[in-house]
Amino acid sequence: MTPDPMDIRTACWSARPAGRRAPAGARRVASRVALALALAVATPAAAQPPADAPADSASSTLVFEPAPPDSVDGAPRIEVSGGSDADWLQTPFGDHLLTDPGRWRDEGRRPRAGTGFLDYNRVDRLRLGVGFEWQSLEALHPRIGTRLEYAFGRDRVLYGIQIEQPLARPGRLSAGVSMVRRTDHPDLQQTGDFENSLALLFGRQDDRDYFEREGAGAYLSWRVPDFSTVSVHGRVDEYRSLPLDRGTRSWFHRDRALRDNPAVDDGEIRAALVRLERLARRTRASRAGLYHWIEVERAEFDSAGEGGVVRRYTRALADLRGVLRLTPATTLSLRAVAGSALDGALPRQKEFVVGGVDGLRAHAFGSVRGDQLALVQAEYEVSLWELNADTLDAGLSLFAFVDAGAAWRGRRTAFDIGRQVFACDGGVGLGTGDDGLRLYFARDLQDPGSEVVVSLRLQRPF
Repeated sequence: MTPDPMDIRTACWSARPAGRRAPAGARRVASRVALALALAVATPAAAQPPADAPADSASSTLVFEPAPPDSVDGAPRIEVSGGSDADWLQTPFGDHLLTDPGRWRDEGRRPRAGTGFLDYNRVDRLRLGVGFEWQSLEALHPRIGTRLEYAFGRDRVLYGIQIEQPLARPGRLSAGVSMVRRTDHPDLQQTGDFENSLALLFGRQDDRDYFEREGAGAYLSWRVPDFSTVSVHGRVDEYRSLPLDRGTRSWFHRDRALRDNPAVDDGEIRAALVRLERLARRTRASRAGLYHWIEVERAEFDSAGEGGVVRRYTRALADLRGVLRLTPATTLSLRAVAGSALDGALPRQKEFVVGGVDGLRAHAFGSVRGDQLALVQAEYEVSLWELNADTLDAGLSLFAFVDAGAAWRGRRTAFDIGRQVFACDGGVGLGTGDDGLRLYFARDLQDPGSEVVVSLRLQRPF
């Protein structure tokens, strides 16, 4: 099975309200307004100078300054005054109800912060919502994150709340609880809401599968400086399959049939987990960082479709990532993923699935599946020129990439990677300096007759 060789992807966007079920007419109007807003957001507006800038301000003026001889950058660079000096690299796992405290402080956020969510997919159709966080610079103050959403296509209220209490100064040791009901997807399908929604609106394709997860849990967390955040969790979650909403509409390619949403193994999972998560603070000067997500899960699965049969399993997943600055104008991005069912049979929603834009970019979506996984990805990037401003970090980059991976079944061959047949994809691309637009040309390197798969993305693949 091969993907459409001219599968030109676009992007997505996400938001959501709560409350009682809205009338059908109101829901249609709300859907159209929200989608119009999404299109407006995707269209850049003309740049405006800050309203409160003084008359002699240079905040909107290009400033050209000669660089000292010992600081010559490998790529031509235009500096515009102002702007944050860092961004944060984080693996896209978890419920994201609370921002990491270090990141919160570094980004200079206020004690209270709110955000909106909008998502358009083939099971909820339009999903809108709001989220709020309360965090304090005081080490022992509690941290609270909330989210409230409404899925218009299935008239469903979704929610999430997480409360974390530091136990001792300086606040690195914490205890917390969380409760969620959300439209979820497998953890290795990592296309964001914004990108995926626009892909569905413009290209009539959805690069995620969905299920509903509802449950609660408690945890103990320890942030170890310069290493990782180590946490122990206990969770109980109910999993439910979601049907395809055949009324989902797209603006273009309306004759394309939407891919069905596969069922998961419905039932309850009672799990104990050990997790390590590390974020990376990447500055404009370094453009580098190492970050990871490592999780071991020991669980009981009480299947709703097997007469109450309880199955036990142990699942391990490690996703290691790094961005290395090789020269002032070149960077190397690396990713290594390993997953294994160490014991027992995994529920379908816990199996490892790759293929498509997130990994093996010349293969069809979800074409590589199993209870064991090995995946490596590398991307070499050359910056041609850069433009940095208060609200803009742009430029032009060229890059070459390679993906290699395999998924298989069987605990007896869990670590027998040498016997596996790895798929291998590679290609070249063109992107902007702010990672906001990336055009890929990928090909199956093991098939001389394979066609080039073209994809347009609004985020880094890893």
